Amino acid sequence: MRPVALLTDFGLADHYVGVLHAVLEREAPGVRRIDLGHQVPPGDVWTGCFLLRCAWPSLPADAVVLAVVDPGVGGDRRPLAVRIGGRWLVAPDNGLAAAVGGAAEAVAIDWRRMGLPAPSATFHGRDLFAPAAARLARGGDPASLGERIAQDGLVPCPIPEPQGNGGTWHAVVVHIDRFGNLITNLPAGHAPPKAVAWYGAPRAARRVRSYGEAAPGEVVLLEGSSGLLELAANRESAATLTGLRRGNAVDVTSDE
Repeated sequence: MRPVALLTDFGLADHYVGVLHAVLEREAPGVRRIDLGHQVPPGDVWTGCFLLRCAWPSLPADAVVLAVVDPGVGGDRRPLAVRIGGRWLVAPDNGLAAAVGGAAEAVAIDWRRMGLPAPSATFHGRDLFAPAAARLARGGDPASLGERIAQDGLVPCPIPEPQGNGGTWHAVVVHIDRFGNLITNLPAGHAPPKAVAWYGAPRAARRVRSYGEAAPGEVVLLEGSSGLLELAANRESAATLTGLRRGNAVDVTSDE
């Protein structure tokens, strides 16, 4: 049986995450489950996409990913199952289903085709997405979920791509983690080893290898664990030191 990885904005104070686990166990007894996180800010599809992208390379090759950040629940957005390589992603078509890209096929989930009761208008995670993920985990035929659709017609992920301009990359802050690191959308491999980041007034941040190379109170540029360049500080919050927020610009140039 395929493992199921879960990512939601449900938090941990209520019963919602536990209910997803219960439905998965009911529909696919003994399925192995991996909690990627449930603290995505409510309805924040951008953050859901970012966290999904970061987690994706570490997942089992045959995983089914159940990602529910769904501010449009009960509306006209489509519930989808999308195959990317050997994995399936079950998510709403609001940008989350396209977060990783490279879809080989996509299915619009239909509760009627699945033989399910009519879903609640407010909890598709329980009534639609989790049963679909469980069926895929059991090795069920994707055609039993609904009609196949064009995989290139998905709502795009809202996270912007970096823009290159000669020797300069124009990036933006796409995530601020709990340590205050300002993670950009620029892959570290795009920038030269001796790079400098310009931000704010502008101010400059030199590139280093690790947090410990930063002087007290210094903001530096380094490659984070996701392979993206980030502005960081040694045992301090770069977000607090800089005042930068998600969406703010960071330009990266060569220091040679």
